[in-house]
Amino acid sequence: MVKYADDTYLVVPSVNASTRQQEMDKIATCAAANNLKLNVSKSKEIISQNSRRRTAETLPQPLPDISRQNVLKILGVTITNHLSASEHIRRIISDSAQSLYALRVLRHHGMT
Repeated sequence: MVKYADDTYLVVPSVNASTRQQEMDKIATCAAANNLKLNVSKSKEIISQNSRRRTAETLPQPLPDISRQNVLKILGVTITNHLSASEHIRRIISDSAQSLYALRVLRHHGMT
């Protein structure tokens, strides 16, 4: 479990996928003990898949009330279900290109 400010990230290895609900219950109990409430509508689940395996892995059933994602942004870093950095790099390059375009338009209209 990784905590940052009011964010909590639970990382469960695929061999222990059956304990996900128990771990979420522990987090909710800990939050309640500290006068906090776990906002399940903001909770997301991502399951890391090994892209090198030729056979398709059977994914466990999604947790109730928690949506399953293929891409998550955690502390500004984009994480995919294949643990690849390509989506993060693509997003950074896209954001940089948009900023450069905006600066170019402003310069064209006379701003120094």
